[in-house]
Amino acid sequence: MTGTDPLVVPPTTDAADLAKIVCEACWAHFRSWRAWPGITVHTEPDLTWTEAPIPHVFFNQVYGARFSRRETRRRISTIFTQAQHRGMPVIWRIGPDSTPDNLGLRLEEGGFTFADDALAMSLDLGVFEIDEEAPPHIQIETVRDDAGLREWTSVGVEGFGFPDFAEEPVFALHRAIGLDPARSQEMYLARIDGEAVGMATLLTECGVATLQNLATREKARRRGVGTALTRHVMREGRKRGLATGVLQASTMGQGIYRRIGFREVGRVVEYLLDAPNQGQP
Repeated sequence: MTGTDPLVVPPTTDAADLAKIVCEACWAHFRSWRAWPGITVHTEPDLTWTEAPIPHVFFNQVYGARFSRRETRRRISTIFTQAQHRGMPVIWRIGPDSTPDNLGLRLEEGGFTFADDALAMSLDLGVFEIDEEAPPHIQIETVRDDAGLREWTSVGVEGFGFPDFAEEPVFALHRAIGLDPARSQEMYLARIDGEAVGMATLLTECGVATLQNLATREKARRRGVGTALTRHVMREGRKRGLATGVLQASTMGQGIYRRIGFREVGRVVEYLLDAPNQGQP
């Protein structure tokens, strides 16, 4: 895998290979953000990072690092200095494809702090039960227009706990990526009694069905919305002829995914660098 081109991988059951596929599928999606003029995606041979004048880690991410040991401290220092100069927070994701193996330690030495230890998970869509629909009280629809995307964005801002100032940039970013069903991204809304309460995205980069952006409004949690959306995304992936489903699971979502049939194949560790002066732009 390189830092510039997504890797399309044939079906595999090897955990180590699947873990790298999980990361590469997500990294490929982040690289698609360059469609929005409000963000810059820096793609380098040994690193990819996003840069935006918005003080939230969603817009300022580092991933896909493959450093030599002698270059690690210098490369971390460069990102640290740039982020501090811009006054922006940064999230740095370390996956099974990252090197060196002590990158997390070097990040902590360089001013970052440990944030989360997410799971890379996969699902064999060949044995996935495709006919099981969402419960009757949950309706799932595809986002096809700006009105639907506005609702999708609103659910995400609340569900992920984003600050209010992030809502318009999140909308603009996904609007720029596009709503064309022929593209490699499709967004879904879940409704209960007509109200938008959940959201998710299917990505089809790298020849796998990737679940991204799963979130539920707080008042609708523990009502099966997350499970219904996850199953819907995987079902749509299988309909597109994909053999494998993948995702990165936070601590909150791991139980849902295990019950559906996902298995752990690796880990994605996240480190944060706070902005010197947090605040609304």
